[in-house]
Amino acid sequence: MQENQNLTASSLEGGEHPPFRTGRIPYIDLAKGICILLVVLNHLSIGGYFSGDDYPMNYIFAQVRMPLYFILSGLFFKDYQGGIREFLLRKVNRILVPYVFFLMLYKSAAWFVGRVTSIDVTDPGITGIWSPLWFLLCLFWMNVLFSATYYTVKHFIEEPLLRDITLGACVLLTGVAGYYVGNVSLYFGTAMTSLPFLWLGYLLNKRLKFFSLKIRWEAALLMGLLLLGVLHFTYMGKNLFFRNSYSNPLAILYLTGLMGTVGILLLSRVVRWLPVVSYVGRYSIIVLCTHMAAMKAVRGIDIYFIGNQFPAPGLLNSIVVFSLTVACCVVCCWVLSKYLPWFTAQKDLIKTDFGARHKEAL
Repeated sequence: MQENQNLTASSLEGGEHPPFRTGRIPYIDLAKGICILLVVLNHLSIGGYFSGDDYPMNYIFAQVRMPLYFILSGLFFKDYQGGIREFLLRKVNRILVPYVFFLMLYKSAAWFVGRVTSIDVTDPGITGIWSPLWFLLCLFWMNVLFSATYYTVKHFIEEPLLRDITLGACVLLTGVAGYYVGNVSLYFGTAMTSLPFLWLGYLLNKRLKFFSLKIRWEAALLMGLLLLGVLHFTYMGKNLFFRNSYSNPLAILYLTGLMGTVGILLLSRVVRWLPVVSYVGRYSIIVLCTHMAAMKAVRGIDIYFIGNQFPAPGLLNSIVVFSLTVACCVVCCWVLSKYLPWFTAQKDLIKTDFGARHKEAL
């Protein structure tokens, strides 16, 4: 999720975006921040906060939380000089390395806790801290599938439009197969089903030139609210991406994911930047990988001190727990990005010097 650091910030008609960090696109960080906070809210609701797991808005948000990240991955797809090898090495650095690092960290912590205490390491309170990592593995498989399809089609078809049509047909067929194949091991089924989201992001940039698209803020605001409003009325039930199980028909699943993503991106282009939200969006991979551990810690303290008096968390209690969880994530972002950037998608652990080798060859 670091690909946007090399792009120039777009602007709405009427002014430039204030830079959040040199070379980044502020409204993309804001959009990612909104979605990662929705993920935190979702996991808190499963724990009983914010009126519990069964309130409809949580499932309405589920139609856009994961698709936004999938579509963003397609928006920033780049055909590198080193071809598929360079592309996949970059994805190993930015997706697979954080996955392996946090999985080993949490598994080691669970083993240690099980060795020195009487707590069973299979208890959900311990193992749950690594459950959000499924998304990184799924996203990695999606990039493998998309890049393999892209470079294969590129090899056989030279005409750009025909190439994109063929690519889309292959991706959609993969999506249909994944939708019906069910929960394949290592989230490969979800990766297949979700692959068209990545392709939709690719089209938004390749064909619609989304980053250079100029639109007045009033129109962006109106269209964003309209798209999110329509999203509310297309709610059909639970869409559980991590289980590759959906209540929505396949076409509606893709349509609602696209509508919600574009709606959030348009509203983010209007707002442009928010202090904490944009920061956690900038380090969304770190927040994804640490928020469950932070939530478990904060929730444990909450239950210990308040739980006996308030067995059903109220709104104020829920807001406090959410705020403290986010605050812990902000601290994790600062520490890990500063001291362990190679394991948190901030710097490359595996060097990719394809550009330098290409210059030497010339």
